[in-house]
Amino acid sequence: MKKLIVDTNIFLRFLTNDIPEQAARVEKRFKDAEKGKLHLIVFQITLVEVLFQLEHWYRLKKNEAVEKMIKLFSPNWFEIDHKDAVFEALSIYKSRSIDFVDLMMWAIAKKSKSAILSFDKDFDKLEPKLRLNP
Repeated sequence: MKKLIVDTNIFLRFLTNDIPEQAARVEKRFKDAEKGKLHLIVFQITLVEVLFQLEHWYRLKKNEAVEKMIKLFSPNWFEIDHKDAVFEALSIYKSRSIDFVDLMMWAIAKKSKSAILSFDKDFDKLEPKLRLNP
C-alpha cells in the first residue's frame, strides 16, 4: 500500500469544489484510499491550515467548517496523530472562543496526562485545568 502525505490544497479542492476538475481527481484518490489502495497521512498542521482557510478565505462559519472537517476526516483511512484528541478539539472549537491550536494542545495533554506550560489563560477555561503558569 502506497503512503501519501496529503497537502492542504487537496482537502480544500474536495471540500469546496472550487476547481471541479481537481476536486474530481481528489475524489478518485480518496476512493482508492477507501478501497485500501492508498494510506493517507494528514499532519496536524495541515488540519489547522484547512480550518483557517475554510473560515477566512472561503468565509465558512465556524460550525460549518468544523462539520465539514469532522465528516471528511472521520474515515479510518486517514492517519492523523492523536486523531481522537483532534476531534475533541474540533468539537469544543465549535462552541468556544479558544484557538483551535490551543484546543488541540489541551486535548492531547489531557489524553497523555500532561500539563501545559503557558501564560495563555484560555487554557483555564477548560476542564480539567492543565495549564502550569511559568
